[in-house]
Amino acid sequence: MKVLLSGYNLDSDTIDEMKQKSGWDKDNVSPETLSAAYARISRDPRDIDVLRKAAREEVEKSRKSNQAIIFGLGHSSVAEHAYFNFDIIGLSRFAVEYVQKFRFASYTEKSQRYITLEDDFITPKEIIEAGYESEFNEVVRYQNEVYQVLYKDLQEYLFKTFPEEIKTKNGKRTVDGWAKEDARYVVSMATESQFGMSINARSLENMLREFGSSPLAEIRELGKKLYALVKDLSPSIIKYVEPTDYDIKNPLELKEFAQSKCYTPEINQGDRDVTLLNITPDTDNMILTVILSSQTGMSFDNCKRSVEAMSRDEKEAVMKRSLNYRMAYDSVSRHFEFADALFEINISSTNYAQLKRHRIASIITHPYNTDLGTTLPPNIEKINRTEEFNAVIKRTETLYSKLQQDIPEHASYILTNAHKRKILVKMNFRELYHFMSLRLDQHAQWDIRKIAETMKEEIIKHAPLTSMMFCGKSEFEDQKRIIFGM
Repeated sequence: MKVLLSGYNLDSDTIDEMKQKSGWDKDNVSPETLSAAYARISRDPRDIDVLRKAAREEVEKSRKSNQAIIFGLGHSSVAEHAYFNFDIIGLSRFAVEYVQKFRFASYTEKSQRYITLEDDFITPKEIIEAGYESEFNEVVRYQNEVYQVLYKDLQEYLFKTFPEEIKTKNGKRTVDGWAKEDARYVVSMATESQFGMSINARSLENMLREFGSSPLAEIRELGKKLYALVKDLSPSIIKYVEPTDYDIKNPLELKEFAQSKCYTPEINQGDRDVTLLNITPDTDNMILTVILSSQTGMSFDNCKRSVEAMSRDEKEAVMKRSLNYRMAYDSVSRHFEFADALFEINISSTNYAQLKRHRIASIITHPYNTDLGTTLPPNIEKINRTEEFNAVIKRTETLYSKLQQDIPEHASYILTNAHKRKILVKMNFRELYHFMSLRLDQHAQWDIRKIAETMKEEIIKHAPLTSMMFCGKSEFEDQKRIIFGM
């Protein structure tokens, strides 16, 4: 057996320094060579390290090979071996949501929970062209002024409320973070952000093609800048970046058609923000059947009949055995992927910024809608600043109404982190276990913890055995003692 490290990410400045010191040929330093070498594995008997050496020494030949295999034969997965890292700085929070809907990439973003916000925001090109620049900037600055007031008052209140916690440096930082995370509900989605993005070439090409048809000038500009950075470095694996009719016309025509068919008036759900729309029928039996089938090698139908014949205690015993030795940091087994739950959730922008990180989930977003209301942090009520909070919301929505009339696709830039949108979220139970572990934890932010608690309550009604260990990491040991008597 031979196992080799074939490559790893390096900081681009380090690569540039190495080129200068060793006199490398710039054109020979490309992630394309890995794709080309791996593409040959299925047809070339030589060892992979030999294939990699040949690819490095003949970059142009490697590029021709990539084009033939990826675009000629359609083996697009070869492009996934080439990886890129990007620093994306100065994009609005609204545009960040657009970027991070692409699940096959990794993102680490500037957190508004840990960093004190200043008056950093972008004024979108569309806002300027529509003649709203002055009014837009004025409202955003007002939002930011109130943020500073709320942050200071919340900090003072929380420091008094948690005197023991702030005695340590880490404890003080945590409590200060609570003040920031509540104050941020009044800042706009035009607030600047930054994040690191790691993505393979295949996903990047798909991303760039969709960026080209975006209604947001910010996103179209980002797409052009990303492409400019990689087009000469990897021309053989990132090639088709122009949007097609499917990217441009299909969403518009589908939207128009769908709107013409929806005649039923919207039903007011009141204060209900989480609705379980669908769950795999007989979830407990489904998961238990998959477990038995995988362990015995017997047919699914045979195992299903066996599960249906079991008593509840017998079913519980099987489920406990599947979870028995699991620790808080362990993922549940893949058996739990064979059942899922679909939710409709009215969620604040702040809350959505956290939920979208669960990229294994299937998430469809609706546009932001002021009719859904806003989320008011309880601590803002406790410091008697509800009036100031509501004043921000009122002034924000006044401008939003104007923007909706003229540039509806861009009106949401002015909305705050407190404003809500409706989303559809489907998770299989393996992902739900991961979600609950993070979002029911005592350290989880209160807004998303509230959503997670309601989701848990709904699921337990339908799948009490499968969800028996739904809990946050901080409660894992206690829950295990309750369930297993350990």
